[in-house]
Amino acid sequence: MLSTFPPSIFRPTAQASLRFLLAASLGVLSSGYAAQAFAQDSDAPDFSMGDVGLDTQGADAIQSPTRITFAQEASYKVKDPGTVVKNRSSLQVEYAKHVLDNFYVQFNGKATAFLGSDHRREAEETDTRVASAYIQGSFGQTSFRAGVQALPWGESIMAPITDEVSPRDNRELFNFNLEELRVGQGMFVVDHYSTAGRWSAFWNPKPSFNKYPERGTAYFFDPFTYRGAREGDNGTEYGVSWRKNFESSDITLMAASLIDNDYALRMNADGTVSRVKERFSMAGVVFTRAIKNFVIRGEAALKTPKAYNDASLQIVKKDAIDVYLGVDYRYSSSLTFSVEAVNQHISGWNDRIAGSPRDRQSVLLTMTKTLMNDDLTINLLNFYNRPYRSNLTILQTSLKWDDHLTFGLNAVYPHANDRRNGLWNVRDQKQISLKVQYSF
Repeated sequence: MLSTFPPSIFRPTAQASLRFLLAASLGVLSSGYAAQAFAQDSDAPDFSMGDVGLDTQGADAIQSPTRITFAQEASYKVKDPGTVVKNRSSLQVEYAKHVLDNFYVQFNGKATAFLGSDHRREAEETDTRVASAYIQGSFGQTSFRAGVQALPWGESIMAPITDEVSPRDNRELFNFNLEELRVGQGMFVVDHYSTAGRWSAFWNPKPSFNKYPERGTAYFFDPFTYRGAREGDNGTEYGVSWRKNFESSDITLMAASLIDNDYALRMNADGTVSRVKERFSMAGVVFTRAIKNFVIRGEAALKTPKAYNDASLQIVKKDAIDVYLGVDYRYSSSLTFSVEAVNQHISGWNDRIAGSPRDRQSVLLTMTKTLMNDDLTINLLNFYNRPYRSNLTILQTSLKWDDHLTFGLNAVYPHANDRRNGLWNVRDQKQISLKVQYSF
């Protein structure tokens, strides 16, 4: 006889809410950048580093293909009982160089040591990740990339509307760095540029999955015992997209066959839970439009079928329709306001589906202010989620001391009123964090 669980402990619900909130916290990092993209003619070949590229600073960085970054990060939980959450050092190595006449190589790797009372020290001690390690070749109007890479699709930074190709590293609840969140995968990508637009295709022979907190860390709340073997679809992922740029706007159409970045969960008769790889098809559209001081971004996707759970933790499949709309307003050269909204809808929803509402809405308000000749950046954002009500307020500051040294000071304040919300278990994690970073 299969047990019936209350929706509040459903791991899929918690994962979805955490992913939603993590993505929302990234909004202010990208606000205003969409307008800059309009100045680029993406219908012509661009064999630069793409989304992971080196943020070179100073003449030395421009001349060197290598960038090395040392960072020390600490965070403290201020709500009683107060405790150190993060205490870690990291080394990041980035390398990008053109070789021969038509090829280009890129590497981006990072090693982190968890020190002292860092909440991940006992469970992991260290962590190594390779965000990208690929070779790119260009021949005429066609380019290819082969190797480890992230493939961002879509405009939304609140939720993965069409950005379903690259999984996310959600082991840190309050990680606001989109570059660090995306998990690199071994893929083959082809881009062809023409007057009709940019045509792209990708093939991923071995899909990866979202990463979640390990047992023994501050954010681990998984109640299940899993079977060792993963079940389900062991096939590949593949997809195509077409993008066309106009004078002040662009549009992208995409279609893909994907393995869900989250395992579907199924309760077994012996009380263990199986992790199942579920395939779905996605068709999506993305657009961006600049009108004077405004930038409007929209995104929509049909995903069929997606896996959910009933009250006995059995898999129920339904189609999903996700929609996103965002507006950025540039008040001045140093002040930008943004409002973004997402609705995630389950088509054919009924009360058999537990832990996932028919419609999940989210609204994100952001303000970005730069001072001291853009060396000081202050970001304030507030994220609201319903129907399982929660609120997340974030203050971010970044001070560029010189071409090599940067200081960052952040504060986060989560608030949840509903046990079914992904923030419920961490509602007391009011934190302040400091990061010092040196690059050369």
